[in-house]
Amino acid sequence: MKKITDEQIQALLESELRPSGEILLDSEKEQLQSYRSLFQKLNTEPEQGLPFNFASKVTSQLKLKLKRRNDIRFNLLAVLGIIIGLVAAYGLLIVIDLNAGKQFLLVILKFKWLVIFSLFILLSSLVFDQQMVEKN
Repeated sequence: MKKITDEQIQALLESELRPSGEILLDSEKEQLQSYRSLFQKLNTEPEQGLPFNFASKVTSQLKLKLKRRNDIRFNLLAVLGIIIGLVAAYGLLIVIDLNAGKQFLLVILKFKWLVIFSLFILLSSLVFDQQMVEKN
């Protein structure tokens, strides 16, 4: 005896066929009964409807998610822009004067922790500012 699938059970219920007891196994009978009770519950109207502001709550949550995603993109682009600016400055200095470019690179490498800390402070202030704006 082969097992029937969920789709077959749904088809039986939708067509309201009553299979004989010898066709179905006990587990299949339980599944069929579970589906029957589920369909009965789904066909009844809920006692309490959705709140009137349900749509506005959903749209505000979606707007908040989109705003957070845009804020993250903005923050990453700000840090990336500073890094690209430093690389571009180094490239221009190499083209103009090789020694000036080497000195610029040495200064950046010498103060790399200060540059990293400055980027961290910038990113932290952007995130803090965006959170304060959200609260107000």
